[in-house]
Amino acid sequence: MKALSIGSFDSFWKASLLCTGAVAWALPTWNVVVNPYQIFSDKHSIGARYTSSTTNERYLKVEHLVRDARERSPLASGNIVSAINESPDEHQKSKHELPNAFIVGSSIMGMIEPSLLEARLPGTRFYNLAFLAAKPDEILATLKGLKHEGVAISNIVYGLEPIAFTDIKSYGPAYQLHPIADESSKQKVLFNYLFASSLSDGFSRLVTVLRGEPSVRYDIEGTGRYYLDRYDREIKKDHEAFIRKQFPINPKPSMATPWIENRFSEFKDLVLWLKQEKVDARFYLNPLHPYVANAYREDRLNEFKQRMTELTGQANLSDCTRLLINEDVNKRFYDYKHFRDVEAGKVLDCGLGIIGSS
Repeated sequence: MKALSIGSFDSFWKASLLCTGAVAWALPTWNVVVNPYQIFSDKHSIGARYTSSTTNERYLKVEHLVRDARERSPLASGNIVSAINESPDEHQKSKHELPNAFIVGSSIMGMIEPSLLEARLPGTRFYNLAFLAAKPDEILATLKGLKHEGVAISNIVYGLEPIAFTDIKSYGPAYQLHPIADESSKQKVLFNYLFASSLSDGFSRLVTVLRGEPSVRYDIEGTGRYYLDRYDREIKKDHEAFIRKQFPINPKPSMATPWIENRFSEFKDLVLWLKQEKVDARFYLNPLHPYVANAYREDRLNEFKQRMTELTGQANLSDCTRLLINEDVNKRFYDYKHFRDVEAGKVLDCGLGIIGSS
């Protein structure tokens, strides 16, 4: 009987260790295969690349830019001989293939096509470096990291909106900065993603894959911008039905939260760094939907414009806040926060002073 008890006890611990090992490996396997943040290679992952709604653009855009800069550097391994044999014209042309200018800001800026700015600012090659819910300190840390890694930064265009200076929401793993921006270890960041608690984000990714039609696409390795495919499909099918779904009649009024004062200090730090680095920085105020504009009220919008004018030192700061407000305003927005990408050209003309602003 005693021998039987010892044997049972031994079997229990073996089974426990086996279960513990299975559970321990279940989470990293899930994160690699489902890959909700798109951090890991798509070799062992499901679905099309960069079509997860939780794609970490903060990490992936920087990773792409740094890798691209290193691979195309004339001093990179394997490129030294070709760089020596290259004619001056060919060398200059290859240099300009790398972006030297960046679109920054929040998701409102994220849908802007870089070619629209390149046409308006000759001699630039833009990449869309905007992040969902981006804050000034994240933009500064990212630009500093890129500069340190040898990425040229000659121009930036930053469309501003008051939401970034009042947003108190906290965000999860999809918003982790790249290690060169927060000076952390890349190995540690990847390890954290391997064991990240990602059940809800993972199921969201699974639903997207099973449907076969992504709601969003990130052009990480191209322009940097993203596309709201589901919204565009719904608009193409029935724009009026889309409007009824996105913009309820007589919605309950909202009131914007108070200013987060340290965001203005962080924005000032960003402006000062850009000036120190002699970056040609252009700022403007983005269009707002009337619902959002009403949430801030006229006095707060005027205060925001005044503070941005003072902090940027841009006396002729273009105010495009009311640019898209007319009788068809809901046709010009995807939702209360984001104007449609087809309006981007008009917005940039206003923001860059090519047409008048209010």
